[in-house]
Amino acid sequence: MVATGLSEVPRLSTLMTRGIQNGVEGLRMMEGYEATTLEPELQCVKALWSPSSGIVDSHSLMLSLVGEAESHGTTFSYNTAVIGGHIEGNQIQIHVSGSNAIANWNGSSELDSELILIPKLVVNSAGLSAPAIAKRMKGLPDGIIPASHYARGCYFTLSNTKSPFKHLIYPIPEVGGLGVHVTLDLNGQVKFGPDVEWIKGIDDIPSFLNM
Repeated sequence: MVATGLSEVPRLSTLMTRGIQNGVEGLRMMEGYEATTLEPELQCVKALWSPSSGIVDSHSLMLSLVGEAESHGTTFSYNTAVIGGHIEGNQIQIHVSGSNAIANWNGSSELDSELILIPKLVVNSAGLSAPAIAKRMKGLPDGIIPASHYARGCYFTLSNTKSPFKHLIYPIPEVGGLGVHVTLDLNGQVKFGPDVEWIKGIDDIPSFLNM
């Protein structure tokens, strides 16, 4: 992670302190000339070196997590959408439908649930769809649902040339993202991104259909 100007050095030091507090091992602050010995094409005044950081095969990681979860009794219900629910007293009821049942949904009519679940605990980890699902829970006060702020990011692939870098290189984080950084995938392909473009919102239907 690099500071390209003196004004960014204090923030780099803050990130180093936070990393140490979070148990990241091997963190070291480098002078600019030290960083360029590792990456000759890099220009910076200081750099935070993290030798234990890297990339993973995300697909294999997810398969591993699925297998571990299932071995501990977890059941995954694929192609299944939570379309809403309601709260009665201290109990929440979750309305569920198959994804194929909402493929032709117009976005405004009432959806019929194919199954109602009455769980002891609900974790709404639906990503971009989390606020939309929360708003479909009747009896849930609107005041506890956080406001949504959407941003879109694009990655840019470096092609037809040899990679100028051998390491992951990050700028100081910006509002809404980590900043445009250098990413190397498992095949050695170089990507730059993501940028941050604030947008008004997302379409509810593709969000429900995981598109």
